[in-house]
Amino acid sequence: MLVGRGLSASEALAGAFVTALAYVFFFELNDWLFSRVKVTDNISWIFLPAAIRMVSVLLFGWAGVLGLFAGSLVILFNQVAIQPGHVLALATLSSMPSLLAARLVQRALQIGHDLAGMTGRQLLVFGLAGGVANSLVHTLYFVGREGSLASFHGFVPMFVGDSVGTLLMLYAGAIGLRRIRQAPSAD
Repeated sequence: MLVGRGLSASEALAGAFVTALAYVFFFELNDWLFSRVKVTDNISWIFLPAAIRMVSVLLFGWAGVLGLFAGSLVILFNQVAIQPGHVLALATLSSMPSLLAARLVQRALQIGHDLAGMTGRQLLVFGLAGGVANSLVHTLYFVGREGSLASFHGFVPMFVGDSVGTLLMLYAGAIGLRRIRQAPSAD
């Protein structure tokens, strides 16, 4: 089975569900761990869920987008009755750009849909591309919504937060995998 392509309906549903859970979990964990480095309610200098965005769309494609959208709705649930259009826009902006960035990077780096043989540098490129795409669309949305260029000041901290969060998660994942591989087998 190719990763991100050719998923059965049950695999896609499971991927969307796991993505939504992971996104909400890491959003709450991020808020708890890094509340002191928040710039605004929407921007933090460290944003761990950014890694979930990229990993989920790489693994599950459109099912990952659906999971990110659902997870975003859960996070923003208390605002749905007050600002339903705003919540739907933010959920869309938190889910779609990562897939578009991933597809562009896959084409540019000529990486197959099975993601076989990806290097750490290529993962870094995926993470940075996701950070740029996410930061750009959110910044443009808030500039348009507020009718002020002041929102452009949020681009850099959002990009840094997404990039640092992704790198921290990838680094933690790499350490975890390395330890699992090095663990003595119980034969």
